[in-house]
Amino acid sequence: MAPALATLIIVAGLSLFAWIISYRVRPLLFAREDVRWDDPATRTEKLLLYGFGQKRMPTKPERPAGAAHIWIFVAFIVAQLGTLTSFGLAYAPGFHLPFLAHESRLGQIYLYVKDVIDLLGTAGCAVFLYYRLVQKKERMTLSWEGVFILCMILGVLWSDVLIDAAVLARSAGEVPWYLPVSGRVAQWFLYGIPPQTATNVMTAGILLHIAIVMAFLNFLPLGKHFHIITGLPTVFFQRLTPQGQLSKLDLENSEKFGVAKLTDLSWKEILDTYSCTECGRCQTYCPTYDTGKPLTHKEMNRAIRHHAQQMAETMPLPLAQLARKLNRIPPVTGGGQADGHGNGHTDGHAHESEAPFEGVPPHVALQLPAELIEKMPPLVGDSGVIPDETVWACTTCGWCEQACPVFIEHLPRIVDMRRNLVLMESRFPDEAARVFKGMETQGNPWGMGSNRRAEWCADLDLPVAASMSKEALKEVEYLFFVGCAGSFDDRQKKVSRALVKILRAAGVSFCILGEEETCNGDSARRLGNEYLFQALAQQNVETLNRYPVKKIITQCPHCFNTLGNEYPQFGGNFQVLHHSEVIAQLVADGRLRPGEAMLDLPVTYHDSCYLARHNGISEAPRQALVSIGIRVREMERSRTETFCCGAGGGRMWLEETLGQRINQNRVDEAARTLGGKGTVATSCPFCLTMIKDGIGETGRAEQMEAKDIAELVAQSIP
Repeated sequence: MAPALATLIIVAGLSLFAWIISYRVRPLLFAREDVRWDDPATRTEKLLLYGFGQKRMPTKPERPAGAAHIWIFVAFIVAQLGTLTSFGLAYAPGFHLPFLAHESRLGQIYLYVKDVIDLLGTAGCAVFLYYRLVQKKERMTLSWEGVFILCMILGVLWSDVLIDAAVLARSAGEVPWYLPVSGRVAQWFLYGIPPQTATNVMTAGILLHIAIVMAFLNFLPLGKHFHIITGLPTVFFQRLTPQGQLSKLDLENSEKFGVAKLTDLSWKEILDTYSCTECGRCQTYCPTYDTGKPLTHKEMNRAIRHHAQQMAETMPLPLAQLARKLNRIPPVTGGGQADGHGNGHTDGHAHESEAPFEGVPPHVALQLPAELIEKMPPLVGDSGVIPDETVWACTTCGWCEQACPVFIEHLPRIVDMRRNLVLMESRFPDEAARVFKGMETQGNPWGMGSNRRAEWCADLDLPVAASMSKEALKEVEYLFFVGCAGSFDDRQKKVSRALVKILRAAGVSFCILGEEETCNGDSARRLGNEYLFQALAQQNVETLNRYPVKKIITQCPHCFNTLGNEYPQFGGNFQVLHHSEVIAQLVADGRLRPGEAMLDLPVTYHDSCYLARHNGISEAPRQALVSIGIRVREMERSRTETFCCGAGGGRMWLEETLGQRINQNRVDEAARTLGGKGTVATSCPFCLTMIKDGIGETGRAEQMEAKDIAELVAQSIP
């Protein structure tokens, strides 16, 4: 009887799962192509470290929940062996997996570990049930689904315990050392029952376990817990390019740009939404969420996932197309990206091995009928899945991506949506239009005359690359890429002059581009104007490549990130250093010997997102401050867990009218850290502006000030 029931449950369960999963697969098949199986060695290493190793789970600020998740994850992995054993026991009462019999030492160790892990997994479930039902943590989506899944996991774990306990109860012997949990269950509840009854309990436990597993399997694709199936593949297929690098669009050979509809997303981007656990970690330090803006990446993932599930109902299962494609496209032998939207090629052209079969565009895995695409609602807009203001709210600070345990790529997707709005629909905030015009006509977002770029140093007699001989240029150690803020913003000009003082005090030979320099294009690219960005990037790369100087200093993390991570897409391969790195190194080498900073009040340091989080530079600025005797008081949100100033992603130039201003939130934290009085040190022109404005807006101008680290170091130089 038991084998027949087990067979019925298994066949019915797997058949239903195949039917459900076919609808989840369809959006992936019709999505934009994206090659993510290059460099398998690196991907496997990351899968082991972050997927199976769960490295991101216990990180700040959610360590208790992270530890609980690890217990559940490990219990779930170990439980799979128990599930296989249960399947076998349904057909053969004495079944065991190879080498894992009760009589073998390895089997006893396995049973001991399984018992302990079942207990830890139960504790993990209890922690999350507490968070959901008692504490009701804000970052977690409070729903019956989460509670139901936790109960299902408990059912899997404890039905497994019941099976082992019933097996032991048949003999009613002494509890062996390797069954510390199931042995106690047998003693407390099953000892003394007839052997046949114990056998019946074991059979019931086996059938219950199989039924729970099959029900669990079929429930997963219906909600957020689909990540149990898709999470590990998402980690494996994560992008391998720097976090601060966006893709390069092929402007010459494409007819449409960015993401407008579901089919414009890549299969990886849709897989990301399937893998979102809705854990809310992306919200904890998100500047838009914390200040009441209409953006939460968790909700965006959920909205796109639900939209994909709805659209899947209208999509055919393209077995014939898929067979033709697999039959006619040779296997990929190297990494690449067909259209520059993600990782791989940076030239924006398709890999030769990605040539499509006749009738299917090169950047689409399979072609959905045009009439179905036409009926799809847009992803962004009043009649779409996501409101316009949600897409424009993002500061691209990167917290969401750093916090996500399954490496969901939020920022490229948002920027691609902006690209479509800007390049295809000409729909963007009014303030952005002025910024675009200023960059296009004058090479800076303020729109100030490009011939005034070197006015800040007119009295400093700085060497300009264009006026130097080739021999002299070969002797130059660094090229100082001043940036727009350092050239045109009155407050940041002081930082530029301070850095010049530092370099001269250390005996560093350097030059500037002067009027040849133009905007790096960071804000244009992140606001979606890829066309303008590429024009500016190509101009700067052509200029920089004319000179033999390959080591570049920037005072702006956005210049640093763009020149270092994105200009290689245009043939600009330079060693780019942030001014904090140069200062720290000059002090370490003994070339710069600053004195003690004469400050009566404490100092805290605000980490720039594009320096600390996107590029991992957080110690150099602190070393620069330590070199002048400053003991930094750390804010709670610091280093890679820093809180955005609100100016990234082009938001520097857009009005902030919803919720609390992000810079004021950060200034409030700095004030708490400083005890109400002191200096906020920065290392970014945008951050300096936003922190300075936040200090004024919160009425703290008499108690607090904002200064760049270069200014503080320069003040200490005799």
